[in-house]
Amino acid sequence: MEIRQLKYFIAAAKHLNFTKAAKECSIVQTAMTQQVANLEGELKVKLFERTHRNLSLTPAGERFLKSAKKIVNQAKISAGDMEDFKEGYDHVIRIGYHGEMFKKDLTEILKEFRKANPKTKVYLSQEPQDELMESLEYGELDLVFTIYGSYFNSLDWLEAEILDESRVKLVVSRDHPLLKKEKVTKADLQSERFIDFEERNREEREILWLQEGLVFPHYCLVTDHTSGEILVESGYGVAFWVDHLCDPVRYPNLRFIDIEDNRDTAKTCVAYRREDLSPQCRLLLEQIRDYEHARANTPGMS
Repeated sequence: MEIRQLKYFIAAAKHLNFTKAAKECSIVQTAMTQQVANLEGELKVKLFERTHRNLSLTPAGERFLKSAKKIVNQAKISAGDMEDFKEGYDHVIRIGYHGEMFKKDLTEILKEFRKANPKTKVYLSQEPQDELMESLEYGELDLVFTIYGSYFNSLDWLEAEILDESRVKLVVSRDHPLLKKEKVTKADLQSERFIDFEERNREEREILWLQEGLVFPHYCLVTDHTSGEILVESGYGVAFWVDHLCDPVRYPNLRFIDIEDNRDTAKTCVAYRREDLSPQCRLLLEQIRDYEHARANTPGMS
């Protein structure tokens, strides 16, 4: 079994099309199909169901995909670690984060961590939540800062520590009709179109609202904070943001309104693989805990 075979298999599983997978891997289609067939022969299992028009993963293929991604990611990380070692770094930590809400805190945490650990190199990656969680599971990331979701409890490999819990506010453009109200109710939002993040947390909130007999119409879903900010400011829809992100100085063209009967909160957390935490990651976690403790006990720091 070779790394390149695993890369070909992963590409084929991604596209479910050998021609497209071959193009991504810069090989001809016949070589792609032959390499996947060789891999199946070596494993003695069928990874794909093939018909004249369709390609789909078998149950064995779905299971092997997770292992293949972990192996390829680890090979990539190991090669990168050697480059970092040659540059004089003893350790590497890869951190993923979701949204602008973590920008300020991450800056302060890493500033102190760098002073105490100058030989540790830090990589940062901002991604949508689902991609962050996948990257964490497959070993591409060591720690992830994101919004806590109740579905985390069903992931037996995951550990998540709650950092903060904030109320959710409505975000509108500065000329929106709802600005005539000091506070709004959920019923006031029934005719609004929402610009929301593409993530499972959104789905949980929608289910809760539907149970109350309320609809949750969308204008569109976005994968990054800036896109949502631009669309709301331009008047295409409204959005939900956590309270501590609702800064009128930072966002002068947006307005933030309390939702009077909404008791939903958003929990921010740091997440990591339960059985796979390096000593340097543990040091960083201690730094995060110290920072959160200081913030909770220092007026005006939140």
